[in-house]
Amino acid sequence: MWSDTAIPDLAGKVALVTGGNAGIGLQTVKQLALHGAKVYLGARSESRAKQAIDSILSEYQTINKEHIIWLPLDLSKPSNIVEAARLLSSWENRLDILINNAGIAAEDFTTTAEGFEFTIAVNHIGHFVLTTNLLPLLKETASQVGSDVRVVTISSSAERFAPKHNVFATAKDLCDPGTTNPNDYTSRKTVFSRYGASKLANILFTRELQRRLDQEEVKIIALTLDPGPVATDGGMGVFPGFLKPVLKLVMKSPEKGALNQLFCATAKEVANEPHTYKGKFLSAPGKINPGSERSRNSELAQSLWRITEEALRTAGIS
Repeated sequence: MWSDTAIPDLAGKVALVTGGNAGIGLQTVKQLALHGAKVYLGARSESRAKQAIDSILSEYQTINKEHIIWLPLDLSKPSNIVEAARLLSSWENRLDILINNAGIAAEDFTTTAEGFEFTIAVNHIGHFVLTTNLLPLLKETASQVGSDVRVVTISSSAERFAPKHNVFATAKDLCDPGTTNPNDYTSRKTVFSRYGASKLANILFTRELQRRLDQEEVKIIALTLDPGPVATDGGMGVFPGFLKPVLKLVMKSPEKGALNQLFCATAKEVANEPHTYKGKFLSAPGKINPGSERSRNSELAQSLWRITEEALRTAGIS
C-alpha cells in the first residue's frame, strides 16, 4: 500500500495547497515540506495560516522556515484570487504542484457578491479562477527539461448526488446548482445536492483542463480524486451535527485522508505512466475510478468550462 514514505525528494519544487491550514490540506503541506518542497499555504485567515505554519515548524525543526509561506487567498472572491495568483507569479518563477484542496458544504443557501451559490463558488469557480490564472506559470515550469508539473483537484464520490436537472448549460446553473424548489434550500438532501454539483464540477473541470493541455501539447498532468470519508470539519460538513461524534470514530484520520492527493501530486508512478493517469479520478492511491456517467461526459465538461468563463466575464473577472 502506498504511503508517505514513497514520496520522492521534492527539493527545488514549488507547490501551492489551497485550504492548507487545516485537515488534509495541513497534512499535505506538512508532507510536501518534509520532502523538500517550498510550499505556499493558501488561506483566508493570516492568524490561522500562521498558527498552522508554526505548528508544523515546531513539530519538524528540520523544515526550513522559509519553505512554508502563507498566500492570502479567499476562494469566494474572484478578484482576490486573481490578485493571489498575480502575487505568487511575482514571487516565483516556477510552480510544480498545484493542489486545489479547499472545500466547503454550505448548510444555508447563500450567494457571493457575483451571484454564485457559495458551495460551487468556493469548490469549483474559485479553483477555476486560481488554476487558469496560474496556467502561464505552470506552463513555463512544464517547458523546462525534466519537469513534472501536476494540477490536483479534490472531488468526492458525492458527485453522484449532483441533481440530474443541472446540466451546466447556462450561468444560472452556477447560481442555483442544487434545487429548483425555493422551499427546500436548507434540507439535508439539498445541501448534498449543492455539494454534489460542486464535486461533479471538479471532475469535469479536470477532464476539460487535461483535454486543453493535451491539445496544446503542454506537459502537465491534471488529476482529481476522492479522499474518502475523513474526520475533519470539511469532510463532515454535509452531515448533521448530531452524527459527527459517531462519524469521527469510523472516518479516516487527516494523515490517511491526505495520502490520495499526495499520491496524485508526487508519486513516481504518475510521472512514469502519464497516459494512465491524465485527467483521471482516483478513489485511492493508484486506483482509478470511472466515476458517474455524467462525470465522463466530455460535452458536459466543455459546457461547464464555457459557462464558467461567461459568468466570470459578466462579473468582470478574467
